[in-house]
Amino acid sequence: MSMMAPATQQLEQLRGWRVKPPRTTCFSQLLPNLQRQLTRSQKQVGAFADAWDACVPPPLRDRCRVEGMRGGTARVTASSSAIVFQLDRALRTGLLRELRAACSATITRVDIKVGRVPLAAANND
Repeated sequence: MSMMAPATQQLEQLRGWRVKPPRTTCFSQLLPNLQRQLTRSQKQVGAFADAWDACVPPPLRDRCRVEGMRGGTARVTASSSAIVFQLDRALRTGLLRELRAACSATITRVDIKVGRVPLAAANND
């Protein structure tokens, strides 16, 4: 028999009932979930990037790059504010409709920001 005080015994008993035991997480448990998430994300971004390449006119497409997609919002970086303006006008006048039709992923909007675009994508920028 233990020589603990009755209050301590009661606390230990409550801990056994109410405190969740620590979960053991190892890579074998985490890897399938991570792989499933990455595959789904790659499919969405890949589908949008393919639709982007097919629908956006080459002079604009060459001066921007697809960054990613999350929750239906595609993120695109353009090399200058002039390209952002032209892409915005194109999206408002039907390009967004074309992208939605060409892409299997759901596209609610396209966010465009000015940033660095690699030289391979930006011809003479």
